[in-house]
Amino acid sequence: MSKEIKEMLNDEIKTTFDKLKSLSEGTKERESAIKDLDTLYQLSLDEEKLDLEAEIKNADRGEASKNALDETRLKEAQFKDQKKDRYFRVGMEAAGIILPLVFYGIWYHDGLKFEETGTFTSTTLRGLFSQFKAKNRG
Repeated sequence: MSKEIKEMLNDEIKTTFDKLKSLSEGTKERESAIKDLDTLYQLSLDEEKLDLEAEIKNADRGEASKNALDETRLKEAQFKDQKKDRYFRVGMEAAGIILPLVFYGIWYHDGLKFEETGTFTSTTLRGLFSQFKAKNRG
């Protein structure tokens, strides 16, 4: 409720209360004034209650908005961590494939330099070379 309406309601309550003091006991006018005062006061209480409920709802909305924002930030952080983890795993798998191939290539190349005569005399190179040869099956 707007501030002016609250002020008008409070002024009316005060006016009715002041009027009630001047009325004599047991008259219909006094009973009517008491009834009016009670109605105005109940209306004032109801308006205060509605204002308080509106404030609570606004606070709850603010809290819900804050919680949603926090949850979004948490999900973004989790996504970044998952992305880093994925890149790390892919890198490790690639290294697990590429490094042995590079190692065997270097070893094979050095072995061929050592074996310039055209025959494989070292047992290490023969073992390595047998890994690269196609095997007959069947």
